[in-house]
Amino acid sequence: MIVIFVYAGRPHFFVVEGDTTVPGPPTPTVVAAAPAAERRSVLRDPSFLRLWAGTTASGLATWAMPFVLGLAVLDGALSPSALGLVLATRTAGFLGAVVVGGVLADRYSRRSVVWWAGLAAALASPVLAAGVGRSVTVMALAGVVIGAGQGACRPAFQALTAEVVDPARRQQANAAMTLSVRVTTLAGPALAAVLAAFLAIPVLLLGMGLVWLAAAAVPPRGRLAPEA
Repeated sequence: MIVIFVYAGRPHFFVVEGDTTVPGPPTPTVVAAAPAAERRSVLRDPSFLRLWAGTTASGLATWAMPFVLGLAVLDGALSPSALGLVLATRTAGFLGAVVVGGVLADRYSRRSVVWWAGLAAALASPVLAAGVGRSVTVMALAGVVIGAGQGACRPAFQALTAEVVDPARRQQANAAMTLSVRVTTLAGPALAAVLAAFLAIPVLLLGMGLVWLAAAAVPPRGRLAPEA
């Protein structure tokens, strides 16, 4: 006769033979396999890598711009006061767009916000390049637009992470995005310094426009439901 009783939440079996009780085989413990998406590293997810590349591109362009304009001062194409004015207008555009960008990212498609913000900065970069040595007013206006693109895309990039990465791997994703931000603060100026040895200032600013275009076009559409 087989006797079954439950102890500590697990069933136990005993085989009773006459007056002797013989323990039955232990119940195997079943361990549920983790979903494949949770086991796989976020760095092997093509959608996240596209998002990470877009974020990195925007960071490189953001931190390279002040350094490139500083080189223009050394070359005599831009005065120190003009440099201060352009950077001030860029900062004003950035601060104003951060708030607006956060609202837009909550109400509209975050991918669309990234696209339009990056595209605005990309289109303003040639205007900035055309104004070097010619018109400080043109450079200042372009600086406002570039700063606005930088400010609007930042909250959208952060919010888009929740649409691209599932909750189980979101900590990995946030760590990778933070690393991208930290690295670009050094890589942007360093890359600009290396390229300045071979390219003119306007060409570098045009290159920044291409980097901004990549930041706008490379990120994927969110495949998960947006979080409230």
